[in-house]
Amino acid sequence: KVSSMKIGIVGAEAAKFTSATEAAARKVIHGLFYNEIEHGNELPILVSGACPLGGIDIWAEEEADRLGLDELIFPPATRAWATGYKPRNLQIARVSDRVVCLVVRELPLVFRGMRFSHCYHCAKRPAAERAPLHVKSGGCWTAIQAEKLGKRAEWRVIG
Repeated sequence: KVSSMKIGIVGAEAAKFTSATEAAARKVIHGLFYNEIEHGNELPILVSGACPLGGIDIWAEEEADRLGLDELIFPPATRAWATGYKPRNLQIARVSDRVVCLVVRELPLVFRGMRFSHCYHCAKRPAAERAPLHVKSGGCWTAIQAEKLGKRAEWRVIG
């Protein structure tokens, strides 16, 4: 009997998406689960971080709920990096068998948060291993940590 694949789905907050890129991201999330269900012997388990800013984490939870999948959700204890997001992201990396990071190619014009010229997390990776250009996301940091633990990590660039 094959054990259930724990898929960490991480990525950008809701404000970094347009309605079109949100729809595309939701389609990717559905496809990730559907592919596991179609090819696996056990239902996958979602591992995610309940991002208080919405986006990928919440959309993954909604899709897992629709499909009746088990979930391991690790919300940040605080909205600070050192005491909230970093320990939460490390927990996601440790628990997941595979981490998929969904990021956007570019920010919406109406985005009011911090803007960077590139994803500085991914810029540190060897050129051959980098995903196509995309907006910075803490999900990238999480996926890189999973790789350091010997887990499979992959990026899906939306838009």
